[in-house]
Amino acid sequence: MSWRPLLAAILGVLLTVPLAWMFYVATSGPGVNKPHDQDKTPVPMLSPEERRSLLTYGHRCQTDSDCDPPLRCFFSTHTMSRYCSDSRCVTDMQCKEGFVCRTQTTTSNRDPIHVCSLVGVRKEGEECMAHASTNDYACEQGLLCHSRCGRPCELGDPSSCPEGFFCHEGSDDGPSCLPTCEGRTCADGQRCVALDRPALEGRHASICATVYGQDCKQNPCAQGQRCRLYAYPRPADAVWMECLASCGEGAPPCPEGTVCHMYQCQTSCAPEDPSSCAPGFVCHRKAAKEPWRCVPAPRASREPSP
Repeated sequence: MSWRPLLAAILGVLLTVPLAWMFYVATSGPGVNKPHDQDKTPVPMLSPEERRSLLTYGHRCQTDSDCDPPLRCFFSTHTMSRYCSDSRCVTDMQCKEGFVCRTQTTTSNRDPIHVCSLVGVRKEGEECMAHASTNDYACEQGLLCHSRCGRPCELGDPSSCPEGFFCHEGSDDGPSCLPTCEGRTCADGQRCVALDRPALEGRHASICATVYGQDCKQNPCAQGQRCRLYAYPRPADAVWMECLASCGEGAPPCPEGTVCHMYQCQTSCAPEDPSSCAPGFVCHRKAAKEPWRCVPAPRASREPSP
């Protein structure tokens, strides 16, 4: 099987995240929060003397095997690099102002480490990035990040989450509340949309939203295409959907009206004609070497134009 269609599928998933590309690389690879595992014991926070005694402390690494025990290979979203480290904190008090102590898994998904993570501006129910490199993508004080910001909660106790939320097992930092619109009536022009995030007992986070583009969650895509959903922090009550086919080496050519970009057939457009894109989408390209294509309006506002 050609590797390009496979890469296209992977990139399709990556692009659903409404964050800058470099930040997504940090959150999709080793070293990010994985489902909570009660059997794992966090790596201890070593003394300065213990750190100096370990030859690999602070050295670059690719996997945990590159580090002297009990160090783990830690991916820093601030330096965008991996290096051998122990836990950097045990409580919030050991982090400087504007940071809180959070749990992060390592390259082998073995015992996690505690690190000081930014406190940000994202509110309860908004999209977030765990261990964000800027506070624009981090949760407010007191909230945990599991794809969306939520307060800590107790599994099995619905009252531990506010109305419109449910308790999800979450990450190594414990369960947190995710938004849901199940059983609720949405406003005119909106419907309850599942956000494709794994949740407790098969449930998904969901929001009342206006749907822009082809609603491929209700009307499946044609054979050979897949449904891609975008959700952005602002506006928080809208989602964008489109059906995409793979393109490039080993794949059929893109149909008329579409253009191959990032190994996906995307709707082509003319920048001088606003009507060449469906409502909610705008004609955009990030660099002069890229083709003009229709993208969700919020995404275009976050990317530079040539």
